[in-house]
Amino acid sequence: MKRLLQDLRNFEGNTLCIGVTDKKIISVLKSNKKVGLYELSRPVKRKLFSKSKRIKTDNGKSVKIKKFCSLFKKKSIEYIIIDLNNLYDYYKYLAANSIYVCNTKVYIYGHSDYLTGKDVAAKFKRYKTEIECIQVDDNYLVIVDVSQAKYRWLKNKYYLIIDTFHNLGDYISYFLTS
Repeated sequence: MKRLLQDLRNFEGNTLCIGVTDKKIISVLKSNKKVGLYELSRPVKRKLFSKSKRIKTDNGKSVKIKKFCSLFKKKSIEYIIIDLNNLYDYYKYLAANSIYVCNTKVYIYGHSDYLTGKDVAAKFKRYKTEIECIQVDDNYLVIVDVSQAKYRWLKNKYYLIIDTFHNLGDYISYFLTS
């Protein structure tokens, strides 16, 4: 977490925060005058059994997480900060959309019961990016340099299909063993 806060002080350009609820991170970004800050956060669930599939922007718009790249132009954001704890449901879309939107670096931090830093790094390795993974206790920080990565529509659909079959196999094995 210290490494992330040190890097935040040196940011210049547009920054997109997805699911970030940590007040230290937001306060450091708002105090930096060189940063244009965009925030996407999950809205509060209104019904007992409804599953919210949209996230809210800072100005109140509701955007589907699968298609947040339609809100931003290609390579228009310099940095993306993702708290994976809040967005685990849409994990398979984040790598492709982050590559499309981001120009410089993607920071993924947090602790998850379902994922490790190696799982997150494996999603981004497909796009031939440089990855640095730091783990302290149960928390991890994955820093992905996406400056050399290229977005290919067909390649993303291929990986989405592969991940869907992989997840389906995990669900079937979990069902059979339980």
